This record gives sequence, C-alpha cells and structure tokens, in this order.
Amino acid sequence: MESSQQMKDLAAARAKTSFPIDDMTRYIHGSNEHIKRRRELAALVANDPVFSNDNRVGLSRIEDVKRGLEMSLRLYQLKEEHKLTQEEMLICLGFIDEYLPITLHETAFIPIIYAQGSDEQAKFWGPLCEKHQIIGCYAQTELGHGSNLSELETTATLDRDMDQWVLHSESFSASKWWIGGLGAVATHALIQARLIIDGKDHGAHGFIVPIRSLKDHRPFTGVTVGDIGPKAYGGFSKIDNGYVRFNRYPIPRENMLMRFAKVTRDGKYIKPPHSKLSYGSMVLLRSQMVHGAGMILARATTIATRYTTVRRQFNVPTSLKDTTNPHLETQVINYPMVQARLFPMVAQVFAMLAAGKKMTSMYNSMLLELMQDNVSSLAEVHAISSGLKTTCSTIAATGIEDCRKLMGGHGYSYFSGLSHLWSSYVPSNTYEGDNFLLTQQSARYLLKQIKQAATNPDEVTPYSKYLLRTIDQASFRAERCAAAKPKDWLKPEIQLAAFEHRAGRFVAELAVTAMQEGTIWSDLNTECWRLCHAHSQYFLVRTSIEAISDAALHKHSIETVKVLKRLSDLFALHTIQASLGDYLEDLYLSASQCQALRQQIKTLQSELAVDMVGLGDAFDYPDFFLNSALGSYDGDAYKRLWDEAQKQPINKADTVEEFKQFIVPLLNQHGPAKL
Repeated sequence: MESSQQMKDLAAARAKTSFPIDDMTRYIHGSNEHIKRRRELAALVANDPVFSNDNRVGLSRIEDVKRGLEMSLRLYQLKEEHKLTQEEMLICLGFIDEYLPITLHETAFIPIIYAQGSDEQAKFWGPLCEKHQIIGCYAQTELGHGSNLSELETTATLDRDMDQWVLHSESFSASKWWIGGLGAVATHALIQARLIIDGKDHGAHGFIVPIRSLKDHRPFTGVTVGDIGPKAYGGFSKIDNGYVRFNRYPIPRENMLMRFAKVTRDGKYIKPPHSKLSYGSMVLLRSQMVHGAGMILARATTIATRYTTVRRQFNVPTSLKDTTNPHLETQVINYPMVQARLFPMVAQVFAMLAAGKKMTSMYNSMLLELMQDNVSSLAEVHAISSGLKTTCSTIAATGIEDCRKLMGGHGYSYFSGLSHLWSSYVPSNTYEGDNFLLTQQSARYLLKQIKQAATNPDEVTPYSKYLLRTIDQASFRAERCAAAKPKDWLKPEIQLAAFEHRAGRFVAELAVTAMQEGTIWSDLNTECWRLCHAHSQYFLVRTSIEAISDAALHKHSIETVKVLKRLSDLFALHTIQASLGDYLEDLYLSASQCQALRQQIKTLQSELAVDMVGLGDAFDYPDFFLNSALGSYDGDAYKRLWDEAQKQPINKADTVEEFKQFIVPLLNQHGPAKL
C-alpha cells in the first residue's frame, strides 16, 4: 500500500528523535521484562472480541451495564485461563479502558481491606475477594454529604447484647450515592459510617457490609439498593454507580475494620493512634491518582502530537518548515502557538509521573510504619496526596480538553479518541474530594508546619522545610531571584528557590490572616486554594528534578537524561510563567527576569520539537488502547477517520429507509419542489 503524506510526515518526525525510544520507555515503565509482559497483556485484551471498541457508543443504559458486566466476567475468566497475577489482571483492566462494575472491587475494596483490616480480617476476606467469590465496592459519599466525612449521616450503632452493629440511614440524604459497582453487581460494600456506642459518636469508621445474597443476588432485608442512572457526558457508562439505604440492618461486630480502631466484645472502644487514620483509604486512592493523571495526559498528548504532526494547514513560513517541499502546507505542530500549548503539557506528564512514583513510595513507607503503630509520616502523606490529587487531576482534565482544541474540528469527533477519554476522566475533579474544597487539607497542614518551624524546627517535615526561611521575615521579604540571564533559569537551585519562596510567602501570609481576631476560616478558601497549588507545584518540580538524577543513577542513556532535563526545565519555567503575578507581587522577580524566562521557555520548546513524536511513542500505547483514528502509530489519520465513518449504522441503506417516513413528509409539506 502506498504511504499517504500523513504517514510519511509521522515517520519523518519519528526518525528525528534524539534519544533511544526504548530507553525512555524503560524509564517510564520499568525493565524490559516488565515492558514485554505489559505488551503481551495488551495484546490479550486487544485480541479478545469481548473487549472490542466497535460498540462503545449508541447503547441503552441497560445494554451498557450488561456490556460492562460481560467485560468483567471475561476479565476474570482470562485471569483463570492465563493464571494472571493480581498485578497482571490490573494491567489488563487498564487496557480495557472502561470503568467496569468490578473496577472499585479491585482498586479500592481489596486494597482497603488489606490496609485497614486486621490480620485476621485480611486473612478471611482477602481470599474471598481475590477469587471473586464476593464482589465489593467502596461506599463513602452520601446523597447529602460527600467530602465532609465527619458529618456523614449513616450510623453504625453497637448492640451489645447481640454483638452486632446496626446500620441505619435516617433519611433519604443518608443514602450512599454514586457508589461504583453497587447498582447491579456488588455483594458487599465497604461502608463509611459514624460509629455510635452508648450514644457517643466516635466518628466515621469502615465496615464490611453484606448487601446481596450469594445464593440469589437479592438484597437482604433492611437493605434498599439500586442504580443512580446515567452520568453526564456519557462517561462511566458501563459502571453501575449505585445507591444503598439501610433500615436498622444488623451486621457482626467483627465486620468493622479493626487494624487501628477497635471495639471489644464488651463494647469498649479503643481509639486509633492517630485521628486521621480513618482517612487512610482516601490517602491510598489519592496517591494512585497522581500517577494516573500523568498517564491519562500522556495518552491525550500522544494523540494530539501525532495528529498535529500529520495535519497541514496554510502555506506559512516557520523556522521549522520543510523547505524541500515548498508546495506543501505547514505542519500544524511547527506553529509556535501550537508548541507553546502542547509541549508544556508533555512536560507536565513527566512531572506527574515523577511525583506519582515518589507518592507511591511515600505511601508504601507510611503503610509499613502504620503496621508498627508509627504515625509520624501520616500527616505529611495525607496533606501532600490531597494537594497533588487536586493539582494533578485539574492539570490532566484541562489538558485533555486543550489537546482536543489543538486538533481543530476533527478533535471533536468521537473517533479522535479524546471524547471518551475526557468524559471518563473529568469526574476525577470531584471524587475523592472536590478539587476546590480539598485544598483546605493541605493549607491546614502547612499552617501547623509554620508553627512548628517557629517552635520546634527539627520537627518540620521534609517537604515543608522551606518554611524555616520564613521565620526571619525581614530576610525572607528581601529575597530576590538570582537569575541574571536566560540560561540561569535552567539551574535547579534557582527554580526550587522560586517555588519555595512563593509557597513560603503564601503560608506566612495565611498564618497572619488566620490569627487575626474575628477571622472566619471559610472566608480564606481562595487563599487555601492558592497555597495548596503552590505547595503541590513545588513538590512536582522537586520530584521532577530528583528524577533526573535517579535516571542517570539507573544507567539511562545520556540522551534520555538530557531530554528529561529539558522537560523538567520546561515544566518549572512554564509553571512560573503561568503565575508571574505571584512573583511580581513582592518583587521577587524583575521585569528583565520575566523576559529572560520567556526567552528560555521558547528555547526549550525549540530544542524539544524533534522529540515530541518520540516521547509519545515512548509511552508505549498500542493503537487499540488509544482508540484514535487521528492518533494511530502509522499516522494515516484521514483514511482511518473515513473508514470509521463508513462503519456507522446511519450510513447503511436500511437505516436510510427508516428515515424516509419523516424525510419525505418534511420535504413535501408544501408540495414537491420544482427545480
């Protein structure tokens, strides 16, 4: 088959890549063995007709959920047939690229039981979960309450005589709502409810609650359960988000998760070593979302990069225009405005991947400490995960939409691959904590840290040590950026100093405001929002810089490390540029430094131009998973888009016949036209 111009363009761009793509793939995904196995699992999903992309749209609500259940069953069958490990099955679940009725069972229910359940509970419930003899979900959000865990209305009251908890939903607003997997499939739910003993409220705790019978799958007496209906934008269409309401429903006392808080047979409540341990399940989910946000945006930027490379519009000279073929229109990716929008998003991807790796490490270390009743790192991990969840999910959701806009009119087509991606991802800005409300978690933590800096500086946590500089306010206010020329902006110490100064100033200012007499905390929401993002961006920049040294330490090629450095620099400088007002407000930056910053950003974008297609390839996304006519590996975008349109039922002759009963009367209301 003769190559189209689009295919030639993408192949030519790929050939210019300055680094070994397989080495960058190892940096992103790990060892060659892991990459090989990952590709085998991707092929396992791609070659199974149950997971075909052909029937993703146009289904009714019931058909969608049935298809989700069919996919869930087939996934579990594959696990048995191919003896997949739990990790391998989760990789397959990712490649299916749908939120399935069993997604929360695998990503929340099982991990939380192991993390929050006692050893005995994990030993009992774990095998039942992993063999799929029960299917669980995670039920925190209520019809009337979401982020405010302390005010949940569902109660679990101890009945000493029967040695049971009695779950009760006093009103409609106490109904658990939005719970993935609960509408049709779940047999059990991990319910967050307020624990009541002898009239005393001990706050929200987790309980493993049987919902439906394992014999006939009908709800138990005292349980009202169902599906909440279709969601916005068509996202999450195959997952059965459900509700449940309890009417004095008893469960065994031992069904309370008891790794930390405990209740004895005689009704004695043993409080956990730290009040925030009940938030452990949310810390887990938020930590996972950081890496997930990076990989989601990686997918969107891969599609946008490939399509803007093959898309040609207008015969306009640019510094990167191919002068050997002057009759050809200019490749869209060569326009500076496109580069200024697209390239920083790729840099954001790598910053989030670095932060996600660090966040996973921090969470796992914290979990080991908690097993030893050591809560020393809990507050910092909770605060950082809250802030990063907010910042990274905002970056990713906004980035997907920006990628769509970069692709012009065709980006709006479902076949671009971005419509499904955006509608599935955008709810992340709300779940596990609303992105605006959640910022208060980080802000409160940092206010405690600045007090610690003044009274007990040795106890300041690792990612808050920049606050030590704020204690001498005269010296802190006199700080100025040290960048004297554009290349100075490439120095990690100058980048970090800028982010530390900005975040430190926000904490110090908020601390002064919060202490003023008559100040109401809710009036400081916007200040909390600014501070949370400033601290999260500092964490992203710091871990991105640290990842460069880590890549060199693990023997990645010089060329790979060089590109990672450019991406890290672009992320830091673009982030500063987006918030220049914050740095000019206290004269930390001068006008000439701002100009040098912009000049260096343009230089970085120019240097990275030859590597954009290669970076997309390094993410190692198969065409089946991208599901994009415009972002396929070979670049044959227009032929693929044409072929997808031809498959549509509306283009079949029998469908046109069905429309004639309306079209003919429509055209003949005033008699046939005389042309």
